[in-house]
Amino acid sequence: MKSKKIWENFILVAIFLVIVQTFLDDYSRYQHWSIPARNMLLLTGLLFDLIFSIEFIVRTLLANKKGQVLRYWLYGRGWVDFLSSIPLLLFNSGPGVYLLLSGRMEEGAGAIATLNILKIVKAIRVTRILRLIRIMKIFGKIHNAESKMAQRHTSTIATTAVFTIIIVLVISSFFTGQTFERALNSRTKSYNNMIQSIKNINNTMEIPLRPLMYKLFSGDVKILRAHYEDLLVFSRISEEKFNEFYRMDDYLLVENDSFRLFVSVVDINKQISAFNLQSFFIIVILVFTFMIIYTKHFVQTISDIIHIIRRGLTEKDYNLQVKIREEFSEDEIFKLAEYYNDVYLPEKLRKQQEEKEKKGTVLSMDDLMDFK
Repeated sequence: MKSKKIWENFILVAIFLVIVQTFLDDYSRYQHWSIPARNMLLLTGLLFDLIFSIEFIVRTLLANKKGQVLRYWLYGRGWVDFLSSIPLLLFNSGPGVYLLLSGRMEEGAGAIATLNILKIVKAIRVTRILRLIRIMKIFGKIHNAESKMAQRHTSTIATTAVFTIIIVLVISSFFTGQTFERALNSRTKSYNNMIQSIKNINNTMEIPLRPLMYKLFSGDVKILRAHYEDLLVFSRISEEKFNEFYRMDDYLLVENDSFRLFVSVVDINKQISAFNLQSFFIIVILVFTFMIIYTKHFVQTISDIIHIIRRGLTEKDYNLQVKIREEFSEDEIFKLAEYYNDVYLPEKLRKQQEEKEKKGTVLSMDDLMDFK
């Protein structure tokens, strides 16, 4: 039992940390952090996905041992545990870390295509936020709401709302991916046209090629480095800074005959990250709104009323009335509470009084005073 409690607490801490990691992953791209910092976030993402995948497998095996796999999947939100673990491991953090550790992060068009696909797939990372539903018990204690019904209903409606948003995000990510590809192709075509123009000017006016390249490229902030015949013609940043902050998904390599241009796509990455961060905050705020506001509303208008009525029906000396809220007086549960207050409780008190009167042989304090 103690080890189970330790594991549950460990998972709760991991849930909070993975939400922070998910935010930092996109924020690091938006602020264009160094490659080592982004790689560290990639590795921590893999670690969390491994932890949650192992947890999901263990929970499924334990449920299977009790013959309750279907119950775990449908009513224990096993499907949430699945979506926020194994698919992320297989299609997001796993391939990314494989490219990193195998040294293929910088290898040619195949790596670029894979990284671009991963940018689209990153939309499913927000499924990690579904794990916030697991900490519903903590917010129940904040509200002094230990009601299982309140926790279950709030979890269900929060999960439904968040999952709907995630489905929309995953679908829209494919369209966003197409827009991203079009932006990359458009930028590649634009700089190929620029190179062709330089060729034409050189052929027509016989202007020295390298000074012409420097004059045209130095004013374009997107061009990081320009090479001609394997010689560096222009560089906006040092070799050290380039290696520290730019990897294959941060720039385009435009090659045309003897020309090679390294063109930044950090601005496009920032747009994608800004969209992901916006989606992240929408979902987190939505989840916490349900946890904090809706849980309190449900407790005050549903579970507290049922709790009072249940105690009144089952406990002999419990005679507390339900407070009828005027703004909700037409709700069925308050109609029931009104019947409980006006009919059941008076009848209960009347019967209690009759029982006391039947026990008239028992000496009361007044009888003792009279005898004295």
